[in-house]
Amino acid sequence: MQTKRILVVDDHADNLEWLTVALSDKYQVSGCASGEQALRSLEQVKPDLLVLDVRMGPIDGVQCLEAIRGRSGYADIPAVALTALAGEVTKAELLAAGFQAVVEKPILDEHELHDAIDSLLLLAMYEKGEPAPFGETSAA
Repeated sequence: MQTKRILVVDDHADNLEWLTVALSDKYQVSGCASGEQALRSLEQVKPDLLVLDVRMGPIDGVQCLEAIRGRSGYADIPAVALTALAGEVTKAELLAAGFQAVVEKPILDEHELHDAIDSLLLLAMYEKGEPAPFGETSAA
């Protein structure tokens, strides 16, 4: 299986560095410090999945996701929301805004993030008719 490309967007340098390191063992990770930078680098990176901090400025994670999905070829790209705003933005609101998974910050267990990403990538592969990455075969 080809290594999947993840675009991580977080405006806090420490978070961006930690996320990049935590995900680089399994994925090809590109990090951006703003929504604007993510939009500029999208065609170069060609990500298979997005990990977006919800609370950024001037373009927040929801606006960034909308802008990316508005581009040709990215309408269905899977996205994980990262948020520390449990009281201000509910998980239901983020899912309604187009995210497929929500991971709360601080991330105390990186396995939660890996599990969310793995699940979304497997679902996307299935929907595209790509072969299963773990030697699974379909019954004929």
